[in-house]
Amino acid sequence: MVINHIKRFFENQKKRFQEKRKEKEKLESFRETEEMRKGEEIKREADRLAQLKQYQTAIEEYNKALEFYPYKGNEQDMFKNAAEFLFKCNYNIAACYSYLDNFDNAISHFDKALQVDMADNENKVRALMGKGSTFYRKRLFVEGRYKAGAYHISMDTDWEVSDKTIGQYKEEDRKKNFIKMAHDCFTQAAELDKSHVEAWYNKGHMEVLMNRIKEAVQSFDNVVNLNKSYENKESISLFDEIKRDRGVPIKASEIMERSESAEPAFKTKTGHLVRTRAEMMIANFLFDNSLLFQYNSVATWADKDEFRASFYIPKLDLYIDHHPYDYLKEYQKVMKAKVKQYEKHKKKHIYITSEDEKNIEEAIRLKMKPYIIL
Repeated sequence: MVINHIKRFFENQKKRFQEKRKEKEKLESFRETEEMRKGEEIKREADRLAQLKQYQTAIEEYNKALEFYPYKGNEQDMFKNAAEFLFKCNYNIAACYSYLDNFDNAISHFDKALQVDMADNENKVRALMGKGSTFYRKRLFVEGRYKAGAYHISMDTDWEVSDKTIGQYKEEDRKKNFIKMAHDCFTQAAELDKSHVEAWYNKGHMEVLMNRIKEAVQSFDNVVNLNKSYENKESISLFDEIKRDRGVPIKASEIMERSESAEPAFKTKTGHLVRTRAEMMIANFLFDNSLLFQYNSVATWADKDEFRASFYIPKLDLYIDHHPYDYLKEYQKVMKAKVKQYEKHKKKHIYITSEDEKNIEEAIRLKMKPYIIL
C-alpha cells in the first residue's frame, strides 16, 4: 500500500510538472507571436534603413525594436529565437555606429552583443571581429590616418570628433593600447573558430605591429594552411615572406606595389622602424658591430629623385640594399637599374638577396669583407 501511494504521488507530481511546462510554452508562444512579431517588424525596417546607409535612423529603429524584447529574466529561460534577436539588434547597432566612425558606441554595443551568452560561437566571432576592427580603426584615427584594407569602411559622414575627444583617445591609447585590445579580440575569435582565416590574419597583423614576430609567423602560417590564396589586404611584408617560403606563388606586380607602399613595422635594437624582418636583422647586425647607419635615406647624388638605399653607413661610406624579390623577373629589372646607379656614381655598395636571408649575418660579413672585417 505504501509503495503504491508513493508511486501515485510521483505520478501526480510528474503530471503537474508537465502541465506547468505546457502552460509556460503557451505563454512563451503568446509572447513570441504578439510582442516579438512587433519587434521583428521594427527590426526589418531598421535593416532596410541600414542597407540604405541611413545609419542614425536605423540605430533609432533598432533601439525601438529592443523595447519590445519581452523577457527580462534569466537568459537560460529565454524562449525560442529571443537570444538571436537580442544579439542581432545590438550587433547591427554596433555596425551602424562603426560605419559612422563612432567608435565608443560601436564597441559598447559589440560588448552588449557578446553578453548574450546563448549566442552561438559563429555570432560571437562576428562580434569579436567587429570589436577588434573598431579598436584598430580607433588607433588609426588617433594617428590621423586611415588606409584601405580589411579594417576601413569608406563612407561619407557628418559626424566629427572634437579636439578634446581626440586628446581623450590618445590618453586612452597610451594607457590601454588599442592595438593590444584589437589583438585580444582577434585572438578570442581565432580560439572560438580555428578555421576563421580573417581572424588569424588580423591577429598576425596586430602581432607585427606589436613587434611580436614569432607569434605573427605562427598566425600567418595558420592563414596559409587554411587558404593559400588569401589576399594580403594590409600589404604586410612578413605575410608575403611566409607565402614565398611555403612555395605559394605571388604576382610580381602585387609584391612590387606592396614593397613600395609598405609602412615600417619591425622595430630594431636602435629603435628604428623598418619594413621587413630581414631589414630588422641587418639593422641589428650593424648595431651589434658598432656601425652607425642611416635607414631609407635619399641619395642626392643619384640621377633620379627619391633614390633611396636601405642602409647607409657613413663611417665606411657604404650603401646596403635588401632585395627580397630578386627571383622575380620584373623585380630584377628594378634591382639591376639600382645597381647601375651605384656603379655609375662610383659608390661602394653591397646587397642582400632572398638567398642570403637563409644565413643573413654570415652573408653580410662576407659581402662587407672588402670594406671592414667583422
